Amino acid sequence: MLAAVWKVTSVNSFRMGWQGIPVYLALAAILGRIATCKVVLYEATLVVINPLRTHTIPRSALTRADVDDHGTLELHLHRDDKPIPAFAFGGSLVDRIKGTSEKAAHTITAWLNTPHASTADLPAQTHWTRSLYADAALALCAVTSVAGVLWMALSGRS
Repeated sequence: MLAAVWKVTSVNSFRMGWQGIPVYLALAAILGRIATCKVVLYEATLVVINPLRTHTIPRSALTRADVDDHGTLELHLHRDDKPIPAFAFGGSLVDRIKGTSEKAAHTITAWLNTPHASTADLPAQTHWTRSLYADAALALCAVTSVAGVLWMALSGRS
């Protein structure tokens, strides 16, 4: 992407080339959010970090982990009929070859079946996922876009 911005800038001047910078930053934000997806097991909780939402689930709230027909790891809670999908184990081509979603489901099931301290009083929590680099790239995308539009408008040419 940076090479494309450089090429457009060298051929058509910076007036045209700068427009690729916000596109690059938006792409970096999207890919950064996808790259930070994961499932983390702690002693008393399981944390599912998806691109936009993070779910913190205590052991006592989780009934089972399984894989749907598309290969996505799903976590089922006592209180909910709707499962929580784990984007990190989304049934990709690599997963179909290596079986990572199935392995994750087995690991979580084993974790659920091990003796542990009670977490009955802990509620499941959901909040917005924070991703420092992805959020910074998105903020820079917005700043660059606004600055570029203002610069183009004030310079009198489009």
